[in-house]
Amino acid sequence: MMTASAVSVPGTLRDRFLFTPRSQNLSLPRSPQASRPACPPKGGQAGRPYLVPWFLLFLLSGLVLFHPNLFAAGKIKIVATTPVIASLVREVVQDTAEVYAVSSPKRDIHFYAPTPKDVLKVKKADVFVHTGLDLEAWRPPLVEAAGNGKFLGSGKTAIDMSQGISLLEIPQSLSRSQGDIHIYGNPHYWTDPENAKIMVQNIVHGLAKLYPNQEALFLNYAEEFNKRIDVKMKEWNSKMAPYKGQPIVTYHKSWPYFAKRFGLDIAGYLEPIPGIPPTAKHIAELIKLMKEKQVKVIVREAFHETRTPAKAARETGATVVTLLQNVGAAEGVEDYFSMTDYNVNQLVQALNH
Repeated sequence: MMTASAVSVPGTLRDRFLFTPRSQNLSLPRSPQASRPACPPKGGQAGRPYLVPWFLLFLLSGLVLFHPNLFAAGKIKIVATTPVIASLVREVVQDTAEVYAVSSPKRDIHFYAPTPKDVLKVKKADVFVHTGLDLEAWRPPLVEAAGNGKFLGSGKTAIDMSQGISLLEIPQSLSRSQGDIHIYGNPHYWTDPENAKIMVQNIVHGLAKLYPNQEALFLNYAEEFNKRIDVKMKEWNSKMAPYKGQPIVTYHKSWPYFAKRFGLDIAGYLEPIPGIPPTAKHIAELIKLMKEKQVKVIVREAFHETRTPAKAARETGATVVTLLQNVGAAEGVEDYFSMTDYNVNQLVQALNH
């Protein structure tokens, strides 16, 4: 097994992960609109209240005092808010840490309700890694219920994975008429494999400050990850290249980063506005648009209802595909690479139908 003492840190490798302009300015906003705190404001994203009852989380927090340690002894204890983030953390830490994912891979991340086990894990954790922005409205009450104050605010033991990401769909104004919009920009940034490299950089940057004696090990594991991403990007781009410019329809605004990376055109959404269920009027208008643009694919996620996409598919001849936002959401999808493989292959098959 590779150890920290056995690994040297080449200057170019160190520069790539810790001393680039991007990582030096991780705490600075990219634009006035993109400036955001580590936790969303009270009430979560615009138009959406916190989804976890405060009284329940405070009751759960009391259980911590009477529960044994849930982590393996002798390892760094890391809690990640989602399975895909946990997967990226594991790429960096390998067997030096125990990593726990809070949310379920098959549940809508917007509406996840933390469990007593989640509270206990956060209580015992050394490091807390999250998506940042305002996607996880349940995150601040979870941390407060766990009573782990070092994860509140901008503490160095909490790693915000959104730092350094060029956000899309930053709203120019805020109104309840816009539905459940994300006030800092679209938070589904991990679906772009190039953004996964930035996320891994954030993990290395955060962990190196906390565990400097293992910095070299983290850097080398991250470099290996980046090399694998670069190789797979050639494969994924090759598979998607014939379909550049192809229009697709998605259920929710979950795929702008993926679509931009691979040159797809999102022509419309089954939701009339984010977070609002499809209406008959909206679907009729969308079906007309799909016929005009010859849309061949409708993208949904596993937790979305199936009736509406099936109706639109019947009337337009489109194919409904279920894509994954998380590692573990389908059999055999055990890491970031297999998740992206799955999504690319499903889309290619549908677009070639």
